[in-house]
Amino acid sequence: MKRSLFILAIIIALLAGVAGWYVNSKLPVRDGEIAMSRLQAPVTLSYDERGVPHIRAENEADLYRALGYAHAQDRLFQMEMLRRLARGELAEVLGPNLVETDKLFRTLRIREHADAYVARQDKHTPTWKALEAYIDGINQYQDTHARPMEFDALGIPRRRFTTEDTVSIAGYLAYSFAAAFRTEPLLTYVRDQLGPEYLKVFDLDWHPDGMLDSKPALADADWKGLNQLAQLSHKALEDAGLPQFEGSNAWVISGSRTQSGKPILAGDPHIRFSVPSIWYEAQLSAPGFELYGHFPALNPFALLGHNMDFGWSLTMFQNDDVDLIAEKTNPDNPNQVWYHGQWADMKRTEQQIAVKGQAPVTLTLLESPHGPIVNNVMGKNAGQAPIAMWWSFLASANPVLDGFYEANRADTLDKMRSAAEKIQSPGLNIVWANAKGDIGWW
Repeated sequence: MKRSLFILAIIIALLAGVAGWYVNSKLPVRDGEIAMSRLQAPVTLSYDERGVPHIRAENEADLYRALGYAHAQDRLFQMEMLRRLARGELAEVLGPNLVETDKLFRTLRIREHADAYVARQDKHTPTWKALEAYIDGINQYQDTHARPMEFDALGIPRRRFTTEDTVSIAGYLAYSFAAAFRTEPLLTYVRDQLGPEYLKVFDLDWHPDGMLDSKPALADADWKGLNQLAQLSHKALEDAGLPQFEGSNAWVISGSRTQSGKPILAGDPHIRFSVPSIWYEAQLSAPGFELYGHFPALNPFALLGHNMDFGWSLTMFQNDDVDLIAEKTNPDNPNQVWYHGQWADMKRTEQQIAVKGQAPVTLTLLESPHGPIVNNVMGKNAGQAPIAMWWSFLASANPVLDGFYEANRADTLDKMRSAAEKIQSPGLNIVWANAKGDIGWW
């Protein structure tokens, strides 16, 4: 009996030791020296009592490479989930319950747009060099350290992060801001039930080719399908378990109205509480550059923060950046829609959605000259009329990364205005104050 208890105690001790080693191997590194490839000079990374990283480097490339490393060791799983959500790849690791979410995000064409966007960028610009250094830092961490426990529990394969992932997440942010996915189906129903004159109560003006002025009124099955699309749009974000962007406010007060004579800026982005937070707080320092800011996953540029001259914050613009268009189809060829006075073919492609524990699911995607057909994701509940989506995120040049790179460095009013002008999608208001006393809202 004693011998059995002794052996049991040894087994328990061994298991405890292995468990301790396993957990310890997953912890972020907070002291010591780390060898990173492609650094041009030593970099200092320190953490304060709140766990906020403070990074000091001798040049910009090293600074962003170290930021990527630090961000990855604290938020690698968050990065993985967000890129999979945006690119329609959650079911591969979370199972069949996420197939509908993947279908929706693939229907939005974020992944194809991100790939094309990256392909046409000038890779020699300061913005792109900074982004690539940051992504390299993330991959260096992933390649040289044990990944968080969530990766083991879910069996997530190791895969390198890319600049396409960064742009894809920007698409997810833009989508979460695009209220028209939820509001246009409702307003279409109001119009068809009560008449277009009723919409004047809301002081609405609409594009003559848009959903709200389509003739004739949508069939009963069509508006019901749109209603289900709106519900799916909301449910997809809920099922993914990720924080949603639901509003915000910001205040900036001129120094002429403050006791100190200096402007006051207060920003309050309304984003659901989550663990981890949507924001990653960090300080970046290099010769001629000081920044304290808040960074979203897979983005090296602070969306909120301050440098030595400017402080800035964001609010949701909630601009009308989406139009849903009821297509008129050719009675003799349902694959054709009426466009600019003639019948035009819709593009048809098929994609395979990998599903954990099950066979892949085939998704057929349609696209008209107006944009992707979004209601076919509803399958049998899609209704009769194909509903196309025109979305500014897909249609505009949108140099949003350049905008935030420049905002992080702005030291004059003209530079901040120029930076804000480039931030097109997601729809955002930029609110700022500077050390000279200027205030602004863009």
